[in-house]
Amino acid sequence: MNRLIKDIELLSDQKSFSLGISNTAENLWFLMHFKKLEILNTVIYRQQYNEFRTTKTKYPIRRLIKKFANTAEFLDYLSSNYRPTKRIFLYEIAFTNGWKIKEQAHIYFTIYTNSLEERNTLINHLINSVGYEPVAIDSLEPNITYYFKASGSLEEYKSDVLPDEFWSEERLNEWKDKYAVNNNYDSEKEIGLPFEIPFDDNSQIDIKPPF
Repeated sequence: MNRLIKDIELLSDQKSFSLGISNTAENLWFLMHFKKLEILNTVIYRQQYNEFRTTKTKYPIRRLIKKFANTAEFLDYLSSNYRPTKRIFLYEIAFTNGWKIKEQAHIYFTIYTNSLEERNTLINHLINSVGYEPVAIDSLEPNITYYFKASGSLEEYKSDVLPDEFWSEERLNEWKDKYAVNNNYDSEKEIGLPFEIPFDDNSQIDIKPPF
């Protein structure tokens, strides 16, 4: 069964969270929840791709320079300007109120707010929009993925705590050592962590696809 919001994870800064989404690229309408917020800046990339598999042309990924006042204007632009042969990579939308949204790997949105209170209010607004009842957010542990059941209750995903971008270097190093021991890895090797994509702002230069 395809669910729009599949899971949630709180980040360790107590102000941010990630929502697992069923194909964010096809569900960018989710951004309509933020249409009343004024956009400060965007980091959005676009790419033409081959409509037919027999075509071997490789198209570059370029920065979308156009400015948008809000997310509704951005979605209107996509509806009127992008055919199925265009890919959109939405790396970040920053709003004038201090909030940010990042789309990562086409499977989740990470949303950054200014306070724990804003985070909790926004979470319950978003999950209520797809039919879930409010959840006791303060009972959830950071860096643990919780899956939504149809009843609205949450089920903890049985896995180790994974680091996020807000961990201190000391805590991250301790986690690496522990993770390496528990999983028989060499603690000197780099362990894959949630990624940041170093985009080049030059819109005319080919860059590596982010996903």
